[in-house]
Amino acid sequence: MKPYLSLLLPFYLFCAGSAQAAMISNGDFQSCTLSGWSLDTDGSGDPGPTGDFAIDNNAGDCRAVLSVDDGQSASAFFANTLYQELDLSMAAGQSLWLSFDWAFFGTDGDPQIGDFFNIALNDGLGNLYGADGQLGALLQSAMNGLSSYGSGTFSVQLDSSFYNQSGWFLDFSLQEGLAIGDGLFSSLAIDNVRLDAVSTQVPEPPLPALLLLGLLLMRRRTI
Repeated sequence: MKPYLSLLLPFYLFCAGSAQAAMISNGDFQSCTLSGWSLDTDGSGDPGPTGDFAIDNNAGDCRAVLSVDDGQSASAFFANTLYQELDLSMAAGQSLWLSFDWAFFGTDGDPQIGDFFNIALNDGLGNLYGADGQLGALLQSAMNGLSSYGSGTFSVQLDSSFYNQSGWFLDFSLQEGLAIGDGLFSSLAIDNVRLDAVSTQVPEPPLPALLLLGLLLMRRRTI
C-alpha cells in the first residue's frame, strides 16, 4: 500500500457505514437471565419456575435453553415459546439484518415423530412469517435440510415490508412430537440474537481525508 493511502485508511474506516446494534434486548443473554424476553407455555403464558425455560451458564458465557417432554421438569403439553417484540425502526438507506446462533439436541429427535422447533416472525395475531414477508418461518427443524438435531448460525436480511413497522415479534418455539410423556426430551438453545440496521450506501470520503489527500499529492509532486 502506498504511504499516503495508508495514512488515509483510518479516516475511511471511521466514516464507513456501520451496523446499528442493540435493537434486541439481552440478545446475547450475558445478563445470565431471560430479562427482556417473554415466555409462553401452551398459549397460557409464563409457566413459572419449571424446566421449560432455563439459562445455560458456562463460566459466565450464557445462553437461553427451551426444553419439552423430559418427563420430569418441563410442563409443556404442546409448545414452549421465547419471544420479544422487535424494534424495526430504521433510517433511509439502511437494511435490517437478523441473526442468531441455535442448537437443537436431546433424545427425541426422530425427524418423523420427534420434537421440532420453529423460529418465525409473529405479527402479534399468531400469524407466522419468514424473512421474505410471506407466511412461513425463518428456520424450522424440518426445512433447509434440517431433519433432526444440529446447530448453526442463521443470518438473513428482512424484506423491506417490515421496515419501520410495529407490533412484530421474534418467536423461538420448541414443540412436542407425537409421543408425549415418553420420558424423552429435546432442547433448543439460543444465543447471540441480533437485529442490525446496516447502511446500504457507499460513504463519501470525509472532508479531512480529502484535504489530507490533496496535501499529500501536492507534497509528492514536489519531491
